[in-house]
Amino acid sequence: MDKIKEKLLRGLYREVLIFIVPVLLLLWIIVLSFSLEGSQQFSLLAQSFLHGQLNFRQWIGGLGQDPVLYHGKIYWDEGPLPAILITPFMAVFEAFHYFFWQGYLTWLLILGVAFFVFRLARKIGFSKEDSLFLMFGFCLGSVFIGVSSVSSSWFFAQVLTTLLLFAGLYEYFRGSRRWWLLGIICGLLLMTRGTAAVLLLFFLLELWRGKVVIKGHKLKKLAELCLPVIAAGAFLGLYNFLRFHNPLNGGYMYQLLYPSAIASRDYGLFSLAHIPAGLYSALLRAPTPVLVNSGSWTLKFPFIKNNIYGMSIFITSPYLLALFFNKWSSFDRRARHLLLTAVVCALFVFAFFGLGMIQLGSRYTLDFLPELFVLFMLVYFKNHRRLSTGMKFTLIASGVLNFYLLMSLLL
Repeated sequence: MDKIKEKLLRGLYREVLIFIVPVLLLLWIIVLSFSLEGSQQFSLLAQSFLHGQLNFRQWIGGLGQDPVLYHGKIYWDEGPLPAILITPFMAVFEAFHYFFWQGYLTWLLILGVAFFVFRLARKIGFSKEDSLFLMFGFCLGSVFIGVSSVSSSWFFAQVLTTLLLFAGLYEYFRGSRRWWLLGIICGLLLMTRGTAAVLLLFFLLELWRGKVVIKGHKLKKLAELCLPVIAAGAFLGLYNFLRFHNPLNGGYMYQLLYPSAIASRDYGLFSLAHIPAGLYSALLRAPTPVLVNSGSWTLKFPFIKNNIYGMSIFITSPYLLALFFNKWSSFDRRARHLLLTAVVCALFVFAFFGLGMIQLGSRYTLDFLPELFVLFMLVYFKNHRRLSTGMKFTLIASGVLNFYLLMSLLL
């Protein structure tokens, strides 16, 4: 009996030691998201909505704040959904003469992402312990840790986008497959970050080529899936027309930028010419070395620091390298559709003129990283059924490394 008790206690100590580091890091990120306030454009835009205006009621700052100057008024080029989401909260706070900061909501979105990642892992078949490791692996061991730590408007939009992507994938994998809800989620993505709405492609492929719907009902389900997206597109068109007199103009062409960004934009908002730079930042760019002095290649503590131009996803999320060690035959229909969706989305992301400056990792990859992460979970579970000790270590170690690099960005 004493030996059994001792074994149970050793197991309990092991669990505590395994989870105490990522739990503390995740809690610290949540605290940072609430306390570190960056640019508050979405909250300011919510104030404007409450007063019946689509432009900012005050100057939001110059270069670096991405103001959109059109006919003497300042607008915002990001999708309107985050501001719409904040508007009711702002209305309540303004009634008591307080300002609603985006960070008041960011931490709830972070917990939502953690919930959906955990539930997705469980639906795929992982144990509770493995699902927790995977949850920590994404929330800490990916570029998500960077956008979730500061509630600047650009980051806030990407936290919301990540939540919507995982919510849509969870709705599909949980088995109910309410196509109208999946369509609404894709429509909301379109109103937040348009490139992330490519998730619709995965649902279209699954609906049309899969065996999830009786053949005669496919057109009905297709309408349920697409109509909310069409409605969201029409709403965006009206929103743009009221601001810039052109339903297809989101304001990027009027954005006040640094000369280097303008030079890149001159090749087009989306262009094949931008893809090499996007690929380099997302796949190859390394952290910045910390040198003793500019004339030496000798390193000093902390030896490496975050690279604000982006870093390879294989540095921020090294566990994704496991995808390259699986045979194509281990990719079932869903896995192949996820991969195709991620590739198509990545092409749009890399073709965009911007790189997402002042960031941890290449933050624009979050538009397709949830699909890659679910693909990683699907393929890994099919081949191994449970996380190996090495993979658990990699998931936690990537979170610790990202936190280390994050501190060099924030401090």
